[in-house]
Amino acid sequence: MANQAIGSRAGESARNLAMINYGLLFASVFFAGLPALIAVIIAYSQRDEAPLELRSHHDFQIRIFWVGLALTLLAAASVLGAAIGLVGELFEASRGGGWTTLGDLRIEVAKLSFDGATVLMGGLAAIFSFLACLWLAAAPAVGFIRLASAQGMGHSARP
Repeated sequence: MANQAIGSRAGESARNLAMINYGLLFASVFFAGLPALIAVIIAYSQRDEAPLELRSHHDFQIRIFWVGLALTLLAAASVLGAAIGLVGELFEASRGGGWTTLGDLRIEVAKLSFDGATVLMGGLAAIFSFLACLWLAAAPAVGFIRLASAQGMGHSARP
């Protein structure tokens, strides 16, 4: 009887930890991804010891982290490409003025023109950022709801 109580307490603790992980993944949208890093470390450390249902949730949490990281890296690369295009355009616009010091620099915004690559990179940055935020908000919510309903995640939850 005492062993059964200890086992159920450990199972409940593991389930609560998986729920906290979903909360950390959700919070990562607002705290620059640091909570997601904590959540993935916990998920990697707990998934081998967890029962099948919880293991599927830990696997899903790990998948949430890696997909979110990939989308964030794509957004960052797109922002970098757009920034390089913007700086290049500002440099070209400032060359015609013949400025010698930073105080002499005058750029007329009406004379700026952005090429298609810069606009594309800016658009891709917006799309990838939106997708990363959507993924990091929706996927943990779905996982949390399934865990609260005592359901596993995906194919790994089946025996």
